[in-house]
Amino acid sequence: MKTSTSLAFLPVLIAVGSSAQEMAINPKIESVGLFKNGLSIVRASFEAKAAGAYLWADPPRCVHGTFIVNSEGGVSLQSGTRTVEEVFANDRPTGHLQSDLGGQQVRVRLRGPQSGTETEIVGRVLQLPVPPPTPRLWSHTIAGETPGYLEAAQSARGWQPSTGNYLIVEAEQKRVYVDMSQIVSVEVAGAPPERKRTVEKPVMIFSAAKAGLVRISYLTRGASWVPSYQVDLGTPKMLRLSQTALVRNELSPWQNVQLQLISGFPNVKFGHVDSPLWPGTTMANFFSQIARDPRAGGGPATQQVAYNSARFTEALPPQMPEEGNQSEDLHFEDIGERSLSPGETLSLDVASGTAAYERVVEWTSPDPRGANGRSYDQRALGDDEQPWDAVLFQNPLKIPMTTAAATVTEKGQFRGQSMSEWTNPGQRTCLKITRALSIQADRQEIEEPGKRESTLIGSDQYYRATIRGTLTMRNYRSQPAVLLSRAQFSGELLSAEEKPMKTLRPEGIFSVNPRHELEWKLTLAPGEEKKVAYSYAVLVRN
Repeated sequence: MKTSTSLAFLPVLIAVGSSAQEMAINPKIESVGLFKNGLSIVRASFEAKAAGAYLWADPPRCVHGTFIVNSEGGVSLQSGTRTVEEVFANDRPTGHLQSDLGGQQVRVRLRGPQSGTETEIVGRVLQLPVPPPTPRLWSHTIAGETPGYLEAAQSARGWQPSTGNYLIVEAEQKRVYVDMSQIVSVEVAGAPPERKRTVEKPVMIFSAAKAGLVRISYLTRGASWVPSYQVDLGTPKMLRLSQTALVRNELSPWQNVQLQLISGFPNVKFGHVDSPLWPGTTMANFFSQIARDPRAGGGPATQQVAYNSARFTEALPPQMPEEGNQSEDLHFEDIGERSLSPGETLSLDVASGTAAYERVVEWTSPDPRGANGRSYDQRALGDDEQPWDAVLFQNPLKIPMTTAAATVTEKGQFRGQSMSEWTNPGQRTCLKITRALSIQADRQEIEEPGKRESTLIGSDQYYRATIRGTLTMRNYRSQPAVLLSRAQFSGELLSAEEKPMKTLRPEGIFSVNPRHELEWKLTLAPGEEKKVAYSYAVLVRN
């Protein structure tokens, strides 16, 4: 019977002598689903050819609760550390000839007893024995940093092999100790031999009850994709929109791996928490990460990363949807099989399309009041209230536009760069291009004088005020300008000129004062000034 197991056990220290019956494996990565914040969902598998134990050295650092094993038979799992033997090529010279040339056939030329003469020794350099593993201590660092091994004190390292100032060569069934200072040159025959050494590594051990395919999926850090958009205003009426994706791999080698680009905002409550199944963590570190709120503290960049990572789902599906499908407002775009080494970046075009567009001046005046009805300090609004030249169009792609950099060009010339937000196919979006310095815009609000009606809401006292506002816009251009003017406010709309479109802002649905936005689309002739009046009632907390 097929089983699916989510495993999250504590690391276990495994004795060295228990590895005799274990078979080394390196699960093949089949597909990687890439999110935009450095997290990725990896699917891998290996074939259990018979019942027994299978050892995976250097397992991935996975997110808590996301390591899932699917198998045809029962599979149990342990994690810990193991002293293993590995083969390596000694092809990096260190300057220590005995270690660098150990086991290799050499021809050593020495200075002769008389000036200008040389002697030769032909033989094999003595292979020094590999010292026992250096005692190491695991360093558990703070949440968010990578733990690692620390070497123990020098006194605990034990003996280190040394030949002093001599190169030991085995020639004609005897050992020759060659004084380093007498060596003129050394010729080496053949490639460096492979050598073995014992190292301590984190491991996972799968115990399979019977033969069969074992599938693994997990959420991890180290690979991501970054979208960007190019908007070319090629003609006065039609633009061309192109999406480019940069795929960065800092995880592990990918060989013909199916890649999917994932867009959306899934919720991952524990995206910042390492699984206790990973040998590099401890329960103290685990609970420290659990208690830490990734959205708290840090500068804007740190907060943005935390904002993204806090939105990833706790249990992502081990089977990816088909190409182009939507799954709970997530979009999966298949880009085929790709090979990418760690540290490499792939750039490719994902989608393109054309759409009719309109050049407008976008002016969004932010809400001057908080949810409690009190006015903000107007100086805090800064440049948010300035008008911008913008391009208005509908998304012509078959896939959603996601949050990304959007560069606007016109006839090959750079015009500006903005940030696109999530826009469904066919949905309208507006991208800023440059500051509209030739358009003057101003917003003024005053409270109507009169009696203030008091009301009690919960334990707070409020009074009702009527606010009258005016938007003033003037076109200093020599040609007509289309203004897309938005005014945000909190309260109940009483009246508004020019029949604006009213929408309820999501952040104010459940507040005492519902938070709204009015949108006007107005055309101003060259030199024309236009004023638009509106009024609303607001509850102000005393």
